[in-house]
Amino acid sequence: MAALMKRRRRIRRRRNMYHKRGLRAIKAKNGGVFPRHDAKSKVAALVEKPTKFYPAEDVKKPLANRCKLKASITPGTVLIILAGRFKGKRVVFLKQLSSGLLLCSNF
Repeated sequence: MAALMKRRRRIRRRRNMYHKRGLRAIKAKNGGVFPRHDAKSKVAALVEKPTKFYPAEDVKKPLANRCKLKASITPGTVLIILAGRFKGKRVVFLKQLSSGLLLCSNF
């Protein structure tokens, strides 16, 4: 009995949506048949689609990683960090890495 009531509700709802969307009027306008659109070929759609990625025209230049240090900064010199999380801390300069960063140990 419950299944029959659910089916009746579903049919009633479907009928209401059919009326609400005006599907009868659409069918009547097109000779009792829903209008069908011609399916586009997938190959033609893929060929016409422009690419989303455009490569860069400029050529990357190698970065000059090695920065010149002051003559007074030699291994063993005490430095004070001026920026970042450890601002104000004293460190001992060990060496300059190939990337240009300074390798230090905490004091």
